[in-house]
Amino acid sequence: MSKKSLIIAAVLFLIIDCVLMTVKLSQKKPKPIHKEKPHYKYSIYFTSDDGPLVGSKDLNQLVLDYEFPLTLFLVGRPLSQDKTLKEYYQEYRKNRYLLLENHSFSHANFHYKHYYKDSDGVVKDFIKNRDLLELNSSLTRLPGRNVWYLNNNDYKGESNNSLTAAAKLYKEYQFKTFGWDYEIRVNSKRKIILSALKHYKRIKTLLKEGKTYKKGSIVILMHDQLFHNKENLKTLGELVLLFQDDDECKLKFLNRY
Repeated sequence: MSKKSLIIAAVLFLIIDCVLMTVKLSQKKPKPIHKEKPHYKYSIYFTSDDGPLVGSKDLNQLVLDYEFPLTLFLVGRPLSQDKTLKEYYQEYRKNRYLLLENHSFSHANFHYKHYYKDSDGVVKDFIKNRDLLELNSSLTRLPGRNVWYLNNNDYKGESNNSLTAAAKLYKEYQFKTFGWDYEIRVNSKRKIILSALKHYKRIKTLLKEGKTYKKGSIVILMHDQLFHNKENLKTLGELVLLFQDDDECKLKFLNRY
């Protein structure tokens, strides 16, 4: 075979190889983030409080990137006073992986004992927030209190005053109040203390030992302001991936509790 023929044959071989590779790649399906889990044992509910704040924009993008359900408990006063926070809130409303819920308008002005002495005032504060943010659902979280009040026979609280406020929210507006089973904490530098793997193991232990408000379910508390930090975002992303890859666990919105 002549040199010219060898060159032509080599070129044809490369062309055929490229075509076959293109066809193969086009047939290969991308690896899905979500695994089918028809027989999962545990329900995981990620929640974040106090937004929109600094960090909300970053958290919103992380949720879009990892495509996981996150329930947000929002406070109205900051965004009513800040144009940038209003923009963050509008981005939240566009995100189909977010469930937007009520965390009061004032966040008790950070004077919790005084706030809960006036249960009627608490109710008015939540209604004001509902109307301002145009919230359509009925889930609440009391500021500064780990209180559960899901119905008149299903409640638990840190103080009589806060429980009374939760009871009035339920009686007058059928608002369910959610506490939390596990909090992702930070140190004095606002960095998440533990690695994603350690959080994952602790959460799985609580589930296996039945040490949550509802057996087989766990509500995880975070705060929007933590995620104006790349390391914290990385930790949360890793934690989400661990649960997405765990056949025993399914991530859910809190309205499916």
